[in-house]
Order: sequence, then C-alpha cells, then structure tokens
Amino acid sequence: MSDVVLVLIALAAWIVVGLVTALWMARRGHRSPGWLFMGAVFGPVLAVTAGERVEHAPQGPPPAGTAEGQGLLRVLVGVDGSPESRQALRTAVHLFGPYAPTLVAAVVADYDSAEAERAGDPAAAVRRRIGTPDRDVTPYLTGYEVLAGPPAEALGRYARENRMDLVVVGRHGRGLSKRLMGSVPQALLREGAVPVLVTGGPGAPRRR
Repeated sequence: MSDVVLVLIALAAWIVVGLVTALWMARRGHRSPGWLFMGAVFGPVLAVTAGERVEHAPQGPPPAGTAEGQGLLRVLVGVDGSPESRQALRTAVHLFGPYAPTLVAAVVADYDSAEAERAGDPAAAVRRRIGTPDRDVTPYLTGYEVLAGPPAEALGRYARENRMDLVVVGRHGRGLSKRLMGSVPQALLREGAVPVLVTGGPGAPRRR
C-alpha cells in the first residue's frame, strides 16, 4: 500500500472521529455549526476535550419564580419557531390563559449562544427565534426564557426547578433534527416528572 493511500486513510479517520464527536456534542446541547468545523480540523483532539466541555457546560438560568401557591396554574411552553410550536403557544393560551398567572414561553439554544442571549433581553431573544406572537396570545404571556442544552432536558429541568404544573410542546422533530436531538415530546413524556400536553393541529391536543 502506497504512502499516499495511508495518508488518505489516516486523514479520513481523523475527520470522521472529529465529526462523530461534534455530532455527539450536538446531542448534548452544543449545536453551533462551528463544532463541525472544529471536528473536521482537530479530529481526535476534540474527542479528548469534548467530555470535559460537556460536563462543565452551564446548566441554565437559576430558578426564577413567582410566589409559591400563587394562582391556579404555572405553564411552560416550549417554542422554536416551527408552525407546531406556534400552535402549541396558541393552544396553551386558549386553554389556560385566563387561569394561569404564570405562562412562560421558552426557547432552547445551544450552550455557546444561550449565555449571550440571556445577557440581553430574553423577550427579544425569544421573538427573534419564533417571530412576534399573535396579538391575542401576547397579553397572557408572563415571561420569556432562553434555556440551554438538549431541548427535552432543558425544558424538563426548568419545569422541575420552577415547579411548573404543565409543559406544552408541539409535535415535531423529523429528519436531521430528530436524529440529533431526539423527539422532544417523546423524551418529556418518558421523563414523566411534569405533565406534558403535546399539541398537533388545531383542536388536536394529546395529554399525558
């Protein structure tokens, strides 16, 4: 086997190891495209440092909170700009708006960008990602959050720490996003720590 072939094989292995590591980091919440570039360039070096990077990643905002026992319902809605998540937000408002003194819309960002977005205006960050909420939805929203990490893990953690009564999400996650992040509704339902309402089309919610 010629030296050129050996070099090509070694180069291909280097790149594959780096890309696999970058995809693993994406599943753990580091979804910046820059990690794919770093994986291709640094290969096994990224694999050595990835575990420490994921282990020491910030876990999200400290629990915010309204007074315990206030009102009837505390509802968290996961939104990402997809039609399904916008429908989830509308469904949450239409079903629970008048009865939920706490109704929070949350987006989940990768660790590498969430900190910068939190340092600014969370409401503006959410609107940038999902667009301006419908006019009949906005009056019922009491808060906006930018969370970090794998979406289901971040939403579940926030819901537990802030004692939310219900998490509302849209039914989505296909193709590449499902392979990288998994199905957010399914993961939340499996976790079972907080009741979950999964919405489909108008008038077709599914509750656990």
